[in-house]
Amino acid sequence: MIAGPTSTIATMADAVTTTMDSFDAASDLDLDRSDEDRQFFAARRALLVPHKAQLVAALRAIEDHDLDIGRRLQARVVFGDQVLDHGVIDGNARTKLGLKGKSGLEAAHVFGKNVATLTREKLALEPQKVLEAVGRMEDLPDFAERSAIAADLTKRANRQQSCLDERSDGDLARAKLVSTGIRLVLEAAQALAATKGALDERFPRQRDYVAAFFLDVTSVARPKAAAAPDAAPAEPPAPADLTG
Repeated sequence: MIAGPTSTIATMADAVTTTMDSFDAASDLDLDRSDEDRQFFAARRALLVPHKAQLVAALRAIEDHDLDIGRRLQARVVFGDQVLDHGVIDGNARTKLGLKGKSGLEAAHVFGKNVATLTREKLALEPQKVLEAVGRMEDLPDFAERSAIAADLTKRANRQQSCLDERSDGDLARAKLVSTGIRLVLEAAQALAATKGALDERFPRQRDYVAAFFLDVTSVARPKAAAAPDAAPAEPPAPADLTG
């Protein structure tokens, strides 16, 4: 079975390259071919050249994004979460100490009965939850570090929210690259189908000969369990993998 529109970018690039190389091989090695046949091979190969170039560029663009800005933005979110959690835990401890011996609301009013409830909040929601907690600090009895703790937590939460927003922008940029890849795969699949049709017409009833010009994707299909993309951090879910 030749590569179709549901193939990954990597598989389609491999399939187009295989057909191009097969035209070169047949033209050079097949002693039964006429000069007209060789001209036919060259013409059909030329039609595939732009498809290969575009597929390779799309594949590299996604890989470059994932290994550069994608990884960097994800690392900032993960580390920013650690920084925010540390600030929450430290702020809770300092608030308890500052309120010692005072009457009125306790630190639990801000941070909850178990501070882990706040630090284990969903990654995308934690900055907002921390800012809400900061707002509740005004209800506590006044103590020396109250303003400093609120300012520190606000800064950490806002920085983490910026990291999350930057990662979202990066995800949108990657989605555009993937969308372009899907279009290019479809166009290449149509070109391969047209190529096979032209070969079938020129070499009728020579199915095995025609098949030799194409990558048999049934032989390169991965087992279902292995077909999933590499595991990504828990949040966000890994985006669709069209690269391999």
